[in-house]
Amino acid sequence: MSPETSRSERKKEKTRQHIISAAMRLFAEQGLDATAMEQIAEEADVAKGTLYNYFPSKEVIVSAFVQGRLAEQGAARLQQIHNLPDTRARLTYIFDELVAGVQAQPEIFERFLVYQLRQTVSLHPNQKVDGSLYTLADQIVRLGQQDGEIRADLPVDMIKDLFEFAFIEVAKHFYIAPDSFDVPKVIAWSVDLFLNGVRAP
Repeated sequence: MSPETSRSERKKEKTRQHIISAAMRLFAEQGLDATAMEQIAEEADVAKGTLYNYFPSKEVIVSAFVQGRLAEQGAARLQQIHNLPDTRARLTYIFDELVAGVQAQPEIFERFLVYQLRQTVSLHPNQKVDGSLYTLADQIVRLGQQDGEIRADLPVDMIKDLFEFAFIEVAKHFYIAPDSFDVPKVIAWSVDLFLNGVRAP
């Protein structure tokens, strides 16, 4: 990569992060639904066309923000995943970590999870966006396969999709009844369903 290309990429990333920060300020002040893309462009002091070149929708901004937060803690979480003894412990740990994010920023994570679900069920695989959440799922699945706890005859991407569905089911319980949400109990249900399916013991 030439110095000129590197400088251009750094400038693009700086603009991208500036837009995300401006959008998150507005989301915190007035909510996601009440914030228009035009307001984000004004807050970030960029042309509306520039904003849409970087982010075609508010959901994409939210996804970039959450993926960035996940990436910041990614190395530590990956290390912890490798330190845990089995797949059940790894899933329980990472679901608990993700639930903490949902509880801290419920509106943001709701939009992120809905957007992520749409990407997961996309019928056009080349349009799917892998991110930090998929990286965590990938490591858990591959370690489980190495340990003989997860089937190795199934495509890893298929199992990673099931990981996302399992966590979304946990999050759904929180959004339906936040006051009575029993974190350990619901996570245990979802982890057991992921590992054992619905077959009776």
